[in-house]
Amino acid sequence: MTGRALVIHHLRPVPEDAATAVLIEAGYELDRRFPIEGDALSHPDEGHDIVLMHGSLADVTKSEAPGIAEEQRWIEAWWGTGRPFFGICHGLQLAAQLLGARVGSPEHGQAEFGYYPLISHAPDLVPDGLHVFQWHYYSADLPVGCKRLASSALYPNQAVRFGPARYGLQFHAELRLEDQQFLRTADSGWTARAGAQGTAEQEDLAAQHFEPMRAWLRGFVMAWLDEAQSLDRTTS
Repeated sequence: MTGRALVIHHLRPVPEDAATAVLIEAGYELDRRFPIEGDALSHPDEGHDIVLMHGSLADVTKSEAPGIAEEQRWIEAWWGTGRPFFGICHGLQLAAQLLGARVGSPEHGQAEFGYYPLISHAPDLVPDGLHVFQWHYYSADLPVGCKRLASSALYPNQAVRFGPARYGLQFHAELRLEDQQFLRTADSGWTARAGAQGTAEQEDLAAQHFEPMRAWLRGFVMAWLDEAQSLDRTTS
């Protein structure tokens, strides 16, 4: 595979995440941008073939927050091209909002922080019972015409297919073990939230589920890239 990928980040230092690593392995040239630091996002004519948008704790509904208005402008333009998109957490929520879905905190008020099992609605894409690392208390409703691929007990839209070669994940299968540890120590308030797992429970679950989760993510991203390539051939 070859092509040019726009990779949108919200955190520094940039983690060596598993999703971006698959793009590098597949031979994509990366163009990394940081809209919350003032980077302009691409115009569709700049030659990007695919987009990977990473997560953040920003509220995608607040256009006054740093970078959000730029992202809202950009995703509307990108969506009109029909080109591939892969959004993680923030990326899923931004796409869902564009498509008319509600984004926000659910009425139950519980967070997911730690490893939680998925309920699959598409077993060929997401195995039932796969445990994935979660770090959120916001989510998005399912936009009309989109397909739910996986849920959890608390959040119904954990993996979504928005359309051909367009996907979103609410969870963070891309983060390294050291990144998960950093999140637990950088803000200890997360483990105190309702619904969150404590440090010992997370570490025990990571020992069982980190490697299967990462193996699944690699296969899922590779399948997305294959679909993106097929889409490019049918539209060129």
